[in-house]
Amino acid sequence: MKKLLFIIPLALTALSLNAADRPMREKGKEAGMLLDLQKISLGTISNVEQKKQYLSTVQLEKQRIQNYTLRMVYENAYDLYRRGDYQRAYELANVILSIDPSLTKAQTLSKEAGRMATYGTLSEDEIINMKYEEGINLYKHGRLVEAQSKFEEILVLRPSDSKAKDWVKRIDNEIAEEHTRRGYYAYKNGDYNEALNQWYSVLIIKKEDAGLTAKIAEVEAEMKREENQKTLNKAFSLYSQGKLIPAYREFEKSLEIQPGEQQTQKFTMQLKEEIAKGYFEAGNKAYSNKKYNTAVANWKEAKNWGYNQNDVAMNIKSAEAAKLRAAQAKREAANKPAPAAPATQPDSVPVPVPQPIQTNLLEGEDSAATPITPQPSAPQDVGENDFPTANLTGNQTMISEDARQASNARYIVGSKYYAEGDWVRAKAEFQAALQLNPENSEAALALKRIDAKVNSGSAL
Repeated sequence: MKKLLFIIPLALTALSLNAADRPMREKGKEAGMLLDLQKISLGTISNVEQKKQYLSTVQLEKQRIQNYTLRMVYENAYDLYRRGDYQRAYELANVILSIDPSLTKAQTLSKEAGRMATYGTLSEDEIINMKYEEGINLYKHGRLVEAQSKFEEILVLRPSDSKAKDWVKRIDNEIAEEHTRRGYYAYKNGDYNEALNQWYSVLIIKKEDAGLTAKIAEVEAEMKREENQKTLNKAFSLYSQGKLIPAYREFEKSLEIQPGEQQTQKFTMQLKEEIAKGYFEAGNKAYSNKKYNTAVANWKEAKNWGYNQNDVAMNIKSAEAAKLRAAQAKREAANKPAPAAPATQPDSVPVPVPQPIQTNLLEGEDSAATPITPQPSAPQDVGENDFPTANLTGNQTMISEDARQASNARYIVGSKYYAEGDWVRAKAEFQAALQLNPENSEAALALKRIDAKVNSGSAL
């Protein structure tokens, strides 16, 4: 903003030269350029985020004022150039560039005004003709971007030059055609990201290309389907290994990629119920082994995964009561005096005091519950050595009916390819069938047959 204080006198001087032809600002705009700082006080803002927002607003307002001022100064620098006052136009354009060096219009104006101020014998028409020659020569050598910049420089000096406009439009079309060609080449070679990059470059030039917009939408949908299929394959693979929670996370990713896909939603809900049940049963097992903290931790996880809250609350209440009874029994055993040794046997070995035996609080319950991988992160009772898992990753294979059906469907598709002699696709389908259901013996046998054919050379 300090630089603005420097350019304002110059801008006002330049503006005063044509004040009769055009007003410096439209009436009423001054009020909209500045924040009404009297209505806002930083001292009354206590929230840190509010202060950040306020300061950000001030910064944006300062930038808006700078852009507006530079635009006004440029217009007057251009007026000086048109009036033949090349030296002052050159100086004013350089002031703009000292504040914002990226303004290409000011760059062109500074260069041409400086040239005219130094070599006054050249007319503007001669300069324009020189730029035309440079632009056409660059175009003939295939340097389209550089050629286009030359014609755009002409439009800076003569905004209404129709010939330069035609050249810019022509080069735009050729650049767009090249990006389109490169995009289709990348798409043909399977590089969808590069294809989209090229096609989006075309849309910057040709904003209303309906055909290209439709193609972009088609490719993006195809990429989304491929990404979703990879995610689902990973989810089913994890599930077939018994890694339920990682599998659930992959199903969630799939739903983020393609929301509303009913089959995936169904798998996800079933898997969530299975995880909740696993935690609940792990809690029951820990409870039957009198590991009450572990049981409670598992039941709370079951609740988090959607298990019936009433059942969880009742079990936790029972565990808390059992803990109190166990603690009371332990205290009573510790306080019970040991029997005195008989006087007639001073050298005999003392008989140990029998400890109270705690009965199984869930008599009749199956003690061989599904084992759960220990995780040393939950609270425990003294002597406990197993904990609730964070990733239900037991070695057992848990396969839902939907997974079996999906596996059978992939096996059928693979059999079709096998009959047609397409061994590569057949093998891919049989492998997918086994990922969904490792117990699919037909798919395993089909894979062995394909391997045997490949090894014998009959599949070649």
